[in-house]
Amino acid sequence: MKKLILILLVSLSFLSAASYESMGAVKKVYAFDLRMTDYGASFGGKMQWRLMRNLHGGATASWTFVSSGKEYTSTYYIPGYGEQTMKYNTIHLDFIKAGVFIKKHFFTTQLDNSFAPYMSIQAGPVLAIDTDNDPWANITRYKDAEFYMGFYSHFHLGIDFMMERRSSLGIALGYEINKFSQPVDEEYQKTSWNGAAIILNYGRYF
Repeated sequence: MKKLILILLVSLSFLSAASYESMGAVKKVYAFDLRMTDYGASFGGKMQWRLMRNLHGGATASWTFVSSGKEYTSTYYIPGYGEQTMKYNTIHLDFIKAGVFIKKHFFTTQLDNSFAPYMSIQAGPVLAIDTDNDPWANITRYKDAEFYMGFYSHFHLGIDFMMERRSSLGIALGYEINKFSQPVDEEYQKTSWNGAAIILNYGRYF
């Protein structure tokens, strides 16, 4: 009996997943959000809901480790292993972001229902955490951190793929702007941290 129920549930899952004609018709999506930008790497998540056909809205949050500072190489000697080198980044700066977005899918009736191209615009507040730039600093660098509030906006173009078992994959290219009212980071003193981004979303749709 248990096996029969399990088979029924799995079958319903596949049938339900196949009932959507495209990602533009999906009711909601929960996904991880991974990004590589000109100024650092980001990890976060997003929630997405259908507003109308081919149009979705949602919320996103992420933590970015800024790594666009200067790097230098240190050489040291380990007995039995010889000389070893390590690269250190001269910047210790994090961005915490939370925002909303609008996503518009295109050509969903002309293309195979397993994928759908889209355009998305995001915006929201960003908190910069500026810590000690000492390359040897560890978690204690957050003790005397300075905080700066700013605003970020992001535009990107991508493709959403429907996969088995209601999983989804999104790949996109875009450009992001992080703007602050005062200079951020003790060394670089920049008010704008901008750059191109490669975006990967993986999650489930319902």
